[in-house]
Amino acid sequence: MVSILFTFKLFVMKNSIKLLTAALFYLILVGCSQPKQVTVQEVPRVIEKERVISKPFDAVWQTSIEWFATHNTPIKILDRASGLISTEYSVSIGDAYRYMSCASGNSTFSGKVEVGNYTGNFNVLVKKLADNSTKISVNVFFGCTVNKFKYKNILSSEYVLESSTRVNCTSTGLLEKEILNYLEAGN
Repeated sequence: MVSILFTFKLFVMKNSIKLLTAALFYLILVGCSQPKQVTVQEVPRVIEKERVISKPFDAVWQTSIEWFATHNTPIKILDRASGLISTEYSVSIGDAYRYMSCASGNSTFSGKVEVGNYTGNFNVLVKKLADNSTKISVNVFFGCTVNKFKYKNILSSEYVLESSTRVNCTSTGLLEKEILNYLEAGN
């Protein structure tokens, strides 16, 4: 009986060492491998960019100008004859996350990525359809700067700028909705 028990313990010890060696080898192999690249395709957002409201052109035009004034948004082009109001502006970081979807920053083994300098421009087009019917179109374009940094050297915690790229961002549709709702309400 002692002989069988001793043989069993010896068998378990030999197999435990093999199992431990295999597990250690697996962890080293997985830890040193490249991360798997996963591509996720975004589902296109349905964004309301146009709305027809039952108000005269003059009232909607005036409300459009008031929206820009009350939201501290400078007007670049103001052309009543064509119904065009256009702007370019810097977007605050708080508003950027609400209004646009851009590249994201993160840290990597060799450095970090930072995203900033959020900007946008948009056009509001006000078009008279009838005496008491006006069509409003809002077109929004956003962008940001993606800065890639690398460590100064292998033992450093200091970064140096490796590249800076301007990229287009996607609208979340919230700004368009806010403008259309404001103009329809006639605040």
